[in-house]
Amino acid sequence: MGSNRPDSLKLRLTDREQLQNAVQKLMAAGVNEDLIPTHLVRAFYVDMDELNSVLRAVAQAERDHAAAMDTLLQQSA
Repeated sequence: MGSNRPDSLKLRLTDREQLQNAVQKLMAAGVNEDLIPTHLVRAFYVDMDELNSVLRAVAQAERDHAAAMDTLLQQSA
């Protein structure tokens, strides 16, 4: 998602839905969650508060999914 444009030509990435899409695409491409902000700020002006909120929501969803899978495995054992 890199860009060779000058900072003055960066697009804004501030909408929650757009941030969620960007995070999902980067994660699907194998980018570590800790490196996502770095990748995004290279190409966009990012609302960091909103990005942090999205990253927390993604992490919570992953924990919830893992807990649900553990529960299913325990019930089937």
